[in-house]
Amino acid sequence: MKIKNVNGDTKSKIVEAAYQVLAEQGFEKASTKEIAKQAGISQGLINYYFSSKEDLMFEIFHLESARYIEEMNKISEIPLNKNFIRHALAVPQNMVHQYPDWHRLRFELFAIGLRSEAGRKEIQQSLEAGKQQVLKTLNMMPLRENINKKALASIINVTIDGLALEQMADPDFDLDAAYVTLAQLLETYLAKP
Repeated sequence: MKIKNVNGDTKSKIVEAAYQVLAEQGFEKASTKEIAKQAGISQGLINYYFSSKEDLMFEIFHLESARYIEEMNKISEIPLNKNFIRHALAVPQNMVHQYPDWHRLRFELFAIGLRSEAGRKEIQQSLEAGKQQVLKTLNMMPLRENINKKALASIINVTIDGLALEQMADPDFDLDAAYVTLAQLLETYLAKP
């Protein structure tokens, strides 16, 4: 995977190598020594660009979150018809298959957030960005009047994360069936024509 939008060739190499090492080994096991080796640089250069391994993780996560939002923006291009919800949910569903490393790193960030104030803030920002993305989609839809869109956006956002986690934990999990059921649930919130 090629990381985009990172200034400086050395910094790009570090971020790309860290992405690979962190995705393969996880945050706890990944070492800056291994990241430097993968990037073909000295270990000291990592410390020059990043004050900690946690900061490096956050850099990766910011870049990947931007790409995630870019992918989710494709939902606004889907025609608003009776199959809109199913087509819209296909976007995050396909991302589970296309970007498993991103989801793995996302859950690493969640783990960091449980132990770190900086990590908790990163999680909070990420969840808020996801909720706003879902809310943007909900605002396009003809929903019943009594629906709390913000609450529904939070539920959808964390459900998408939860389904990705279940797929990673259980390769036999039927992700397709779960997304069909989620679509059916969401369709009950649509206003009657």
